[in-house]
Amino acid sequence: MTPTEKHKEEQDELKTLRMNRILDASFELFADRGIDTIAMTDIAKKAEIGVASLYRYFETKEDLAIEVAIHAWKKEEKIFHQVYSSSDYDSKTGFEQLRVLLNIFTTAIDSQTKFFRFIYFFDGFVKKENVDIERLSKYESIITNVNLIVLNALEKGVSDGSINYQKSENNHISNASIKEMHFTIMHALFSMAQKMALSGEMLYMDREVSASTQLELMGNLILASIR
Repeated sequence: MTPTEKHKEEQDELKTLRMNRILDASFELFADRGIDTIAMTDIAKKAEIGVASLYRYFETKEDLAIEVAIHAWKKEEKIFHQVYSSSDYDSKTGFEQLRVLLNIFTTAIDSQTKFFRFIYFFDGFVKKENVDIERLSKYESIITNVNLIVLNALEKGVSDGSINYQKSENNHISNASIKEMHFTIMHALFSMAQKMALSGEMLYMDREVSASTQLELMGNLILASIR
């Protein structure tokens, strides 16, 4: 490696480190206080860089918010991948695979509260700013990767007979396609996790049953309804 190549490599590493610092700092601020209330100066201060340097990376807060959302979902993808790529995962029935995957949501409320809060704020920001759908293509592709893992488990379960919701006495359930069932399950658990992450124990009655217990119960209700 020539001195010029080594210098470029070091500069690329520094750039990557700075970029990650910006994304992590932005995520923390956005998750705690929402996106609209945070100024670029707030982000620069938390990331310990100059505002001018921040704008060299991201021209607008909209650009930054989208990249933070991609960054956040990539971390979630890694969590699912760890389960999906485990040595015994393939040997499980589709139902057992789905149980393992849904358990990620039921346990995530304690360890990933900020993720659910951030996604809630990000969705609102995207709608408010009327962000063009084409600008969200990379963001959507990351979510699709996670969705496919769950969808594959459902498809396997129907194929191997461990998932039999089509035999339900409820016509709405029995007539649902695998894709319809998949989106309903994912949105139900994700929305519930967001609700818990946002309001938590805001009222006394909220403290009667823990968020993790409610999510675990919802996961088991879903599993019981499709078996």
